[in-house]
Parts: sequence; C-alpha cells; structure tokens
Amino acid sequence: MAEIRYFDAFTVIGRSVRTTPGLPETPEQILALMDHAGVHEALVVDALAMEANPRAGNERVLETVRDYPRLHPAWCGLMSASRELLPPDELVARMRSEGVGALFLFHGLMDMSLAPWAIDDLLAELEAARVPTFISPDRSRERGKGDIMDWDAVVRLCRDFPELPVVATEPRNMTHQRTAYAALEAAPNLRLDLAPLWRAGMIEFLCQHWGAERLLFSAGLPARDPAATKMQLDWSAIGKEELAKIAGGNLRDLLAWNPAVESVAESVIFPPPVDELHRKALQRESLAGEGFCDSHGHLGEASPNHVNHLPVEGMLAEMDRCGVEHCIVFGLEGVLGDETWSNDYVADAVARYPERFTGLTLVNLNHGADALRAEMERGYEMGLRGVKLINVYQGHPTESPLIDVAVEFCHERDLIVLNHDWGSAQQIERLCTTYPRALFITGHANGSYGGVTERVSNLFISTCPFNIWRRTEQFVELYGADRIVFASDLTDLPIAWGLGPIMYAKIPVEDKRKILGGNLRELLGRYGRR
Repeated sequence: MAEIRYFDAFTVIGRSVRTTPGLPETPEQILALMDHAGVHEALVVDALAMEANPRAGNERVLETVRDYPRLHPAWCGLMSASRELLPPDELVARMRSEGVGALFLFHGLMDMSLAPWAIDDLLAELEAARVPTFISPDRSRERGKGDIMDWDAVVRLCRDFPELPVVATEPRNMTHQRTAYAALEAAPNLRLDLAPLWRAGMIEFLCQHWGAERLLFSAGLPARDPAATKMQLDWSAIGKEELAKIAGGNLRDLLAWNPAVESVAESVIFPPPVDELHRKALQRESLAGEGFCDSHGHLGEASPNHVNHLPVEGMLAEMDRCGVEHCIVFGLEGVLGDETWSNDYVADAVARYPERFTGLTLVNLNHGADALRAEMERGYEMGLRGVKLINVYQGHPTESPLIDVAVEFCHERDLIVLNHDWGSAQQIERLCTTYPRALFITGHANGSYGGVTERVSNLFISTCPFNIWRRTEQFVELYGADRIVFASDLTDLPIAWGLGPIMYAKIPVEDKRKILGGNLRELLGRYGRR
C-alpha cells in the first residue's frame, strides 16, 4: 500500500502585508505548524516575492530555506518585458541550478496580463522544461476574495501549451464549482490546488471523473488552519492510493523536472500528538462511536453555485465516517429557491431517519408575515423542530422586524432558531432576552457576541468555519467551550473539513468533546423535543 507523505504545494514564508500578531512567518515557526499538522514537506513562496518584489523575494527565499530541507523554494514570475527577472530561458536554467521547484504567476497581485502577447514567451520556456506553473488571480486590495479565477485565460494557456503542468489556485472556489469541472474537462494538463475546494464530496467527484492525479494538497499555510484541508482529504471516501497521490505523490512527480529538488519525507519524525483526538486525526483512526453532534447541515441536491454530490444516504455515510451521530438540518434549495419544496425534502429525510436528524423549517422573509407563519406551522406539523433564517442571502434586511415573528414562534414552543447572520450584538441580545424560551444558534463563527453570552444563557456560537489559524483557541478564550457547538455546514462543506481545526486544536480534550457533541446533545434534550 502507498505511504501517505504530505507535501504542501503552496506555503507562504516571511512577513506578509496581512500578517497578524503571532502568525508563523519564520522557517522554525512554519515547521512547528507543519509538525503539529503532520505535514512532511512544503513548497514555499516568499511573501515579499508574492506581494511586492519578485526579484528580491526570489533571492531571499533561497537563503531563508537553505538550512531547512523540508522547505523547498518556489519562485514568482513576471512578464519578461519589464526586465525585472532574467530572460525566460535563463530564469528556467537558474531555477534548475538552485533547486527551485515551481513558478507562481500571481497575475492579480502583480497586474499581469495572461494574454499571448504578454506571457507566452515565458510559458514556452516553462513548457519546454515541464516546470509546474501555478496561476493565482489573488488581488492586492481584495485579498482572500474567492471566485476570481479567469478560467477562460487558464484554459487558453493550457491548450496552447499542452505539455505545461498548470495548477489553478485561488483563495476559494465557491460559485465556480461547475466551471472548474468544465475546465478540467477542457484541459488535460490542468490541476487544481485543494485548499480552495471547500465543497462536500468534491474530492470524490474529481477523483471519479478526472482522476486523483489532477489534485494537489495544500492547506493555505500559515494564514489558515492546515487541519481543515488535511482532515477533509484524510476522511474523503477515496482509496489509499488516491489519497497518497493527492497528499504528496502528484507534487513530487511534478517536481521531478528538477533533479536538484530532493524529497526528505521519509526521514521526517513528528512529535507525539497532544491528546487522543489529535492522535486519531493524525493517524486516520476510526471515529465510530465518538458521538459527535452537528448543529448546521443542509439537505438538498443543488443551488445556483453548488452541486451536492451527497444524497441523504451518502450524507449519512459521511456522518458515520466522521463520527457524527446526529445533525440539525434544513434545506439547500430553499436558500435561494422555493423553500416549500426544500422543507418537504428535509421533512421526508427526518421522517425516515429521526434518530440522525433534527429538522428546521427554512423560511423566506420576503414573502411576508402571513406566508412566514403558515410555512412555520406547516413545518412544525411535518415534524420540523425549529426555524432556519438566511435572510441576508435572500436580500432581506439583516435586522428585519419579521425576525421577531419567527423567533416568537420558536419561543412559544421551546424550539431552535438558527440564523446565518443575527446582525449586531444589540440585536441578538434583545432577541435572546425577549424570547428566552427559544434556543439561538449562530449560523457561523461570529466573534462579536462575547459580552452577550455572558448576559444570556440561550445563545450558542457555531464553529463554522474555524479554518483560520488559531481560531478554535481564540473562540474558546472568548466564549468558553461550554457556549460553542460544532457546525460543519454539511453538503455545502465537508464534515471533516470542519472537524479538523477542533481535533487538532491546542485546547483541553474535554473542551473538544464539549464542542464536538456534548453541548449540543444536552441542548437537544431541552429544545425542539418531539
């Protein structure tokens, strides 16, 4: 069987313009983060080269990683017309002699054109040497914004240079899921970086239709928690051979163009795990029987920007694989479509699997108070035990008076009410105080309610997403583990992607178990009971 040796395809080293206090930036700090996450090696880009000065940053990264064989330098490229870097043929020769493994084209940050007249002289030399070429559209003033990939340009250069290994990477692929599939279909030499692909079932779908060879593992180090992407990959329903390829095998094959790049993964020894849950995550041990509970899940088949590859039974299989025994669920299509169809879908699943799901009625405040009350009553009669609000997605005011109508309905029946965005701290505190018999859950991680949770007992903070570096530790410091509930956003996001940052967190294991199931299990015994 293949050994799983992780090789991160895109790590930033050095001080970025957006480096926050304590964020790892030195080789020692990056390696400590990799050790805790179980990552053997990384391809690293200097922040200076990526953000401002490729010439200086490319030279600096060589010195920075020279004494750290687990860190392999990558360079940033430019259009040759600016004369800032060596001519393309000399650039490739220097990369080979210095052990540089890949070239990154941050065309958004550097305002570079990907048109033939601007970049093809460089691409021709890269293709001749088979240099892995990463394309990133990330922009200086919109850092972290997703769905900005110019797929037309990417497919164009892939087709014009069919022997060039091209890797598309961006902060997040959220609405471009279908387009990314079409790009893979159109360009056999295109590969995708895993870090932006936060969709449930996406790894499995990509492996089934285009092969594991088209994916490269990276975790967004150091700004993101590497445990999210790593556990997403480790708990995906693919074979070990496929897992080994994505984890590092594919990248090592691509780096073989340069014999000066030497893998040292076999010699890496990691420190012991910090607790039993960290050990299980690192060693990919079974999570059956852990009793995790999930406060945030969608049931459905599609939305304008998401294809759900997991029908209800497939979701149950993922829950079983991830140790989740119960999940609060609501509709997917109803977020931006017909909520009545969506609620019927959820009610059917809850009726068939009552021991696994607690259903909420998803509502649309745009339809007015009468329709709102009628749909909540209908959902309640079908066995749904709360209300899901997502008015911010539906173009309705965040702090609409109709929110009170929904919350009052839950208050009168001791039900659960979950909102994608509750608005200001003043708003959520007023609601919790006015309707004390309702259980309020934030749809996503919100760090603005620290003072509120100290004054009310019926507000709980969800973990979705905890993918930012040290976010789990920060929220436990802010709220205490007793007020946080695990939320995967499943069928939208993979369960394991949400589990990872908590399983790997440096907090007491007792706190992890409260967050991952203990708190919500107790709440479900008090609210929304049948």
